[in-house]
Amino acid sequence: MDRRTFLKSIVVAGGLTAFASSSGALKLFPKQGKQKWAILFGSRYGTTRDASLWISEGMGGIADVFDARESSDLSSFEYIAVGSGIYRGKIDTPLDNYLTKNSTLISNKIKALFIVCGAGDSPRAQAFVEALIKACQTKPALITIFPGRITKRLLNEEDYKIEEEVFKRRNEPYEDYDRLKRSDCLKFGEEILANI
Repeated sequence: MDRRTFLKSIVVAGGLTAFASSSGALKLFPKQGKQKWAILFGSRYGTTRDASLWISEGMGGIADVFDARESSDLSSFEYIAVGSGIYRGKIDTPLDNYLTKNSTLISNKIKALFIVCGAGDSPRAQAFVEALIKACQTKPALITIFPGRITKRLLNEEDYKIEEEVFKRRNEPYEDYDRLKRSDCLKFGEEILANI
């Protein structure tokens, strides 16, 4: 394919994507028809977004995936899974704000929660789960914690310094890591479908 044809295809695809849907959902592999499931996530650097997409994939692609920053209307969905990354000892701020604003509309629909945390499944991460439960105003039966990742070159200056201090306190080298496993997310998606 020559450069001109390639660029035209990018422009056409981008234009179609812009007009495809006003819902704001990441419709990468949804099934045809009205979706019953939504996955709402809060992610600062993309790890929780990736986990959300993989969970939907584990559910056979039947869940639309929404970033809390989009302020999408999820009232038409029957079931919702909610996931958050952890920043400075708190759940994702846009997600927390979304849940505060919409809790009366969606709290009874939330069937699964997940946290993506660099600390993995530790007592510290359990406290974040409690914070997410409080924000959602419900405690569903399915809750899990996925270990996270850090790519230092993606961090803003403030977050870089915070993470650097954390590693220094632990007396560990400050290096990139990626502990999030796609297979774990796929299994959680399968577990959600099997139990709901």
